[in-house]
Parts: sequence; C-alpha cells; structure tokens
Amino acid sequence: MASEDGGGGFGWGLVVGGVIGFVAGAYLASGPGRDQVDTLRTRTIELSSGAAQKARGAVNPGHPIGRAIQEGITAAKRRRVELESEGRMGSAAPAPTAPAMDAGEET
Repeated sequence: MASEDGGGGFGWGLVVGGVIGFVAGAYLASGPGRDQVDTLRTRTIELSSGAAQKARGAVNPGHPIGRAIQEGITAAKRRRVELESEGRMGSAAPAPTAPAMDAGEET
C-alpha cells in the first residue's frame, strides 16, 4: 500500500533527473565535448592504423607468427584434399537406407 503523502516522489525524481541529464548532455555535446569527440576520433584512427600495420607485419612469412599461419593454411588445404578424395571414393558404395515402416506403426 502506498501512502498518500509520498507516493509520487520517485516519478518526479525520475522526470527531474531526466531533464537535468538532457541539459547536461546538450551542453557537453555543443561545448567542450565536441573537442573531446574530435580528439578521441583522431586518436582511435591513429591506434587502429598502427594495429593494422602490426598485424600485417606479423603475417609476413619471415615472422614466426606468419610462418605458423602459413603452415596452418597449408595443413588445412592438405586435409581438405584428403577429405574430398575420401568422399569421392566412399560415394561408390550404396548409401544405407532406413528400414521400411509398417502402415500401422507410429513415428
């Protein structure tokens, strides 16, 4: 049971908090926040391009990680060829069939 004298306090607090948050967000987005966003965007682009260059360097076949990646790719291709050739040879045998069901059986 809610008391008659304080039942709407939460709702008003929620509304007032939302308005204050909206005003603060609008101020930060148009004022000093705009510079922060631009700085953050520039920094993110710098970091992402640097990380991309490091990744390209690691994939280089002269790098230990690059050699491991190339060996993995080679092994995967070799295994794929093996599986494909087994699939062709195995397809010559007739495929197993499911047992026939009687008309009175339920599934």
